[in-house]
Amino acid sequence: MSILIVVPDRDVKPLRESIELLLPEVPVWVFPDLPQPQAVQLAILWKHPPGLLKRLNNLRLISSLGAGVEHILNDPDLPAGIPVVRMVDENITISMRNYVLMAILNIQKQFRFYQANQLAGVWQSPKLVNLPLRIGMLGIGALGGPIAQFLAAMGFEVWGYSQSQKSIEGVRCLSAEEVPLSAFASQVNVMVCLLPNTPETKNILNRGLFQAMPAGSYLINVARGAQLVEEDLLWALAEGLLQEAWLDVFREEPLPKNHAFWNHPKIVITPHIASVTNQVTAAGVIAENYRRSQVGESLLFEVDRAKAY
Repeated sequence: MSILIVVPDRDVKPLRESIELLLPEVPVWVFPDLPQPQAVQLAILWKHPPGLLKRLNNLRLISSLGAGVEHILNDPDLPAGIPVVRMVDENITISMRNYVLMAILNIQKQFRFYQANQLAGVWQSPKLVNLPLRIGMLGIGALGGPIAQFLAAMGFEVWGYSQSQKSIEGVRCLSAEEVPLSAFASQVNVMVCLLPNTPETKNILNRGLFQAMPAGSYLINVARGAQLVEEDLLWALAEGLLQEAWLDVFREEPLPKNHAFWNHPKIVITPHIASVTNQVTAAGVIAENYRRSQVGESLLFEVDRAKAY
């Protein structure tokens, strides 16, 4: 029995060494090193190559290295009946929280207004030095929920929207069971998207949503690029429905050099860095799930394949 790490785009030495410390009796291989495919019982995946899962015919558990699992669920070779777990870790939440807070504070203080003035040599204050914000958290689950509560504790007016009703201290929670998304959107002027990537959430950040928000609102997307209709965003910015967009995720990554977003004065681009998994602390979650899978205990953060999260 062994563990296979398949993360082609980064150095996973800290992850491997941390798992080996926690599970010294278990061999840990890093793909493409795969001496015995039939011995692999746990695969840790992020952007794994097509066809790999067909080679691992004794898998007992698949773990995503990140919070997202669409790269696993969309694999046509994903075997039925094999549990899939996602990564939920305090360090992921803290990293995402800090990014969202950074964007919100920049919006509230209109920092990009001052940046432009500095480049132009202009001494000028906006009409409102501190913008009054009503923050809408689109997705208040394991990641969005703690962030919403944190922002509320800081004194922001925070609204949350989810599929089913939730209760979070300091947050006005609405659900799809109660009101349509447009009704929620009409109450907020900063929309933060933290939804999982599912067929239902694809293209959810669209013209209709932007029209429902108050004119001059803001968008922060730290979920998935497939949830944003890019043409609708450009239209909403041109029409003044949105004042600014902060984007950390995109339909195509890296973002193509000729993409319209790069030079747009109302779009802030970061290269999918809002929340990067801490490999050392993630190893603890992975090792615990490995142990549970070996003894038949319930797994941490198991994915419901029907819901895709």
